[in-house]
Amino acid sequence: MKSSIVKNGGMGISVALALVLVTYLVADAASGPLLVTQPGSDSPEAVPLAFALVFTLIGGAIGIGLAYVVNRFARPRITFVAVSLVALVLYGIMPFTAAEATSTAIWLNAMHVAAALPIVGLLARSLPENSTSAPASEPGRITR
Repeated sequence: MKSSIVKNGGMGISVALALVLVTYLVADAASGPLLVTQPGSDSPEAVPLAFALVFTLIGGAIGIGLAYVVNRFARPRITFVAVSLVALVLYGIMPFTAAEATSTAIWLNAMHVAAALPIVGLLARSLPENSTSAPASEPGRITR
């Protein structure tokens, strides 16, 4: 089970990195640089691609850690998806507070979704529906 969490998490992160890269490049081509104003700063700065990719990696690592933690809960899969959804909604607010243009906020949120879908989806498949069932990625296996 634990190896499937790492394996699926790694695959999810890889797909997420590719999707964030494509989303970033499309956003840059369609809207120009993604300008945000950091708290305490007076001038907007462009969001670098490396920033988006590094935070996708960090988010994926947090997702893997969360999957390990919720695996001890009575309903690991639904708990993981619920916590991930709440985090995605909360992170969706931040671009609207820092972006210089609405289009920038929308593109930043598109990158959040592009990163979250493969990571959350694949990690959720690694977790059992409840603490006595097998994860979807390992049918026929009963845990505990």
